[in-house]
Amino acid sequence: MLDALLLICAAMLLAFVINLVPAFMPSTWMVMAFFYIRFDLPLLVLTIGGAFASAAGRILLARASTAFTRRFAADKSSDLRELGSFLDDRRAYVGPAVFAYSLSPLPTNNLFIAAGMTGVNMTAVVTGFVAARVLANTFWVWTTHKAFENLGELFRGVFSGPAGIAIEVAGVVSIVLLFKVPWARWLRQAFADGRQGTKAGG
Repeated sequence: MLDALLLICAAMLLAFVINLVPAFMPSTWMVMAFFYIRFDLPLLVLTIGGAFASAAGRILLARASTAFTRRFAADKSSDLRELGSFLDDRRAYVGPAVFAYSLSPLPTNNLFIAAGMTGVNMTAVVTGFVAARVLANTFWVWTTHKAFENLGELFRGVFSGPAGIAIEVAGVVSIVLLFKVPWARWLRQAFADGRQGTKAGG
């Protein structure tokens, strides 16, 4: 019993740490699958606990992104805050959008880095993330037959395939584009044009 509890705590700690790192980490469900298959630990304890541990790591990643933006990107902070304000004005859509994205096996580091940089309200982001990850992690861990011999093999797997590396690089590029592109201005203009089109059609 004590051994199982210690292993569960180790799994949660590892889930927290890999979600705190900005890029090139294995998916949380892979870590949970390792502990589930190798040590026969309870599925739902791992997947639900892993979702909350992941959220804790992602929240700290978002906070670090906020601090980084204020310290090193002060010239872009007003644009980013404007984007955060735009999203907060439409927060009813933020949670469902995060939920839909987080159901996929795609990494969410760029999502939380962006949330931290823009200063968007984190409640909807975290709620959507946790709800989706509980479902997604449970599905992936329960259905996988891929067993890793050790944690080293799991982490090396992040760099073993071009598809995985391409996804991580795309995430980094998306953060660069967040700095370079005036998203708030474009989105507000698009919504304004859409409203004018609706009025004209009516």
